[in-house]
Amino acid sequence: MIVKHNITAMNSNRMLGLTTSSQAKSTEKLSSGYKINRAADDAAGLSISEKMRRQVRGLTQASANAQDGISVVQTAEGALNEVEDMLQRMNELAVKGENGTLTTSDRASIQAEIGQLMSEVDRVQSTTTFNEMNLLDGAFIKGIQVGAEAGQHIDISIANMSMAGLAHYIGTGWEKGSSENSKLYGAITFNALVESKNVSYTATTYTLKSASGYTGIKADGTKDTATNTLQGSINDKATTTTYSTVNPDTKKYNLKALTREMANKVVSTFQNLEGGKAKTVATTKDFNSLNAFIKGALQIVSSQRSDLGAIQNRLEHTINNLNNIVENTQSAEAAIRDTDIATEMVQYSNNNILQQAGTSMLSQANQGNQLALSLLG
Repeated sequence: MIVKHNITAMNSNRMLGLTTSSQAKSTEKLSSGYKINRAADDAAGLSISEKMRRQVRGLTQASANAQDGISVVQTAEGALNEVEDMLQRMNELAVKGENGTLTTSDRASIQAEIGQLMSEVDRVQSTTTFNEMNLLDGAFIKGIQVGAEAGQHIDISIANMSMAGLAHYIGTGWEKGSSENSKLYGAITFNALVESKNVSYTATTYTLKSASGYTGIKADGTKDTATNTLQGSINDKATTTTYSTVNPDTKKYNLKALTREMANKVVSTFQNLEGGKAKTVATTKDFNSLNAFIKGALQIVSSQRSDLGAIQNRLEHTINNLNNIVENTQSAEAAIRDTDIATEMVQYSNNNILQQAGTSMLSQANQGNQLALSLLG
């Protein structure tokens, strides 16, 4: 019998320490709800679950982003609904104004209402915003981030829905001109209703040729020095115009751009293209041109509304899919990281019994050396 080293007590103490450590971990898992509280608990599981957490949080935010996109679309589409209603009213007025039984004063009243409606369309275009961003000025081209990874966008693009913007879209392809020139005439007479400044251009400036589009421009797009009817004010600003009227390399005129440029330079009332004089009251021919323009404008607005509706449906499906992915990824992450309470309670109960037994055995082992005293007596 030895007393210098109590091996039994040392063994009991070591086993009690292991049980206590295991008990502490069980307590931590039960109290936190997580099976992995530190990397040492499960290094590989921690790495996998952290990637899943990143994906879940990213997809959750992406779902919120998509909902913001729906809000943008609904805001723009609601405004375009009003624009379309006003265009329908203008179409009705244009048809009415084209009737030959009306007097000049009748047409003047119709023209006044059309002018107010056009002004309201422009006001709607300039004031329809989302998060202080204008939606209908043609500059709203945004990507909605709808995924957890970089570049997972759904793009929203909204055209310029002002009256001038609609005229420009309708004017595409009209630079060729025609014998009747009715399409270009419609665009210019429309702009005459909404522009506020007079112009110094002569009537010949607006004259159309089937080959070149404008008097003073050859069919190849260069200036015709023989006729030389292009106004100097156009030439002076040609290289800086928004529509790039002249290509600085080829020195050729962009006829489509020039069409748009000219369409923005007419007087505040309908322009008499043949005589170069401003008219204070629209004629049946003017209303005929306006009628053709409104038809095209309604097609553009309806097309834009259809695009927005399609995007909204797409975003709603996107949100449903994102929420489904989040749910399933969260479930997978929980299987790796969350504590199984039933299993852990079994382990906790076992450790609790072992801890009590170990404490008791350590006490007994410490008392064993007391027997050596009997030999010394």
